[in-house]
Amino acid sequence: MNIVQIVSSNQISGTTSQLLVLANRLRQRGHRVLVICPPNGWLPERVREAGMECREVVMHGPLSPFAVPSIVKTARAFHAHILHTHLTRAAYLGHIAGRLAGLPVVSSVHVINRNPAYRFLPNRDPSVVAVSEYLRQWLIEHGVPPQRVRTVYNGTDFTEFPTLDPLEQRKVRRELGVPDDALLVGLFGQINAFKGSYLLVQAARRVLECYPSTYFVFVGAVQPQVEADLKALAKGYVERLRFTGTRNDVRRLMAAMDVITLPSCYEACSMAIIEAMAVGKPVVATRAGGNPELVQDGETGLLIERTPEALAEALVEILADTSRRRRMGEAALQVAKARFASSVTAHQIEELYSRLVNSTAAQLSG
Repeated sequence: MNIVQIVSSNQISGTTSQLLVLANRLRQRGHRVLVICPPNGWLPERVREAGMECREVVMHGPLSPFAVPSIVKTARAFHAHILHTHLTRAAYLGHIAGRLAGLPVVSSVHVINRNPAYRFLPNRDPSVVAVSEYLRQWLIEHGVPPQRVRTVYNGTDFTEFPTLDPLEQRKVRRELGVPDDALLVGLFGQINAFKGSYLLVQAARRVLECYPSTYFVFVGAVQPQVEADLKALAKGYVERLRFTGTRNDVRRLMAAMDVITLPSCYEACSMAIIEAMAVGKPVVATRAGGNPELVQDGETGLLIERTPEALAEALVEILADTSRRRRMGEAALQVAKARFASSVTAHQIEELYSRLVNSTAAQLSG
């Protein structure tokens, strides 16, 4: 099958990371995959590094009216069987292009979005994919017919890699400038208030009172002012914070952590949580959005209310017991293999593609 993936962002995020994982897995399963995205940025380079085709199309600003004809032309030249859109602008553009090219369209919804696009997309394509049951229910409550929405969780290929050996873990710790026996708490994603970065720095004071050897590692893009604010907030223990910026070796860094946390305001289906589970790490996450569908409270991690006190208490609880931490990590890995492996996600998406392609062919022949 020839599949065109369309996304209206070129920057690193959970959405673009998931698109890259899915596209690569589909290619490995024998499909031809082409990615259409805005020019420059993080994504086009990653797509080509993975050995896939990429077409850069302007989707914002004065040149955006040319996006639809460009997508149609590209899809026809690629002999596409189906279009798969990610994010709202891509959904608009993709469905118009799909209608003009006579192709079925799948639209993945990755975040809560009050845009009416998904409610009014053509009924001939009952193919809205929500990345969590929480998000599916939200879409239904906001007017999308239930029969049009299917839940398919994000997937990761981290489950396929071997466990990071102790030598490599020590190497990561040396790179971070922390002792070999330090306890590491990691936060992966955009470093900002929404993701809970300030909350973690506030909780760190209490954690350090109980476990003075703890360091807090922030992996992801951070604005200079945000980093300065976080360091100011950590007065008296700022030397225990580490900021790595955006990294392409996330799996390696995650594997060196003792516990990973995501105290965010909201997540639909957090790639950071799924990836943490896939490297066998317990997760402390807020009881928000789709997080309870990923983290089994008390089994693979802990779910908390979004306060510094609750976060500190949960981190102290997990750091206190090495064997429990290990059991949680092992359980998390098994859940990730069964539910969140990229092969599982790709198989479910593949089934949806086949149904829609066959349905469209039947309509055209009829």
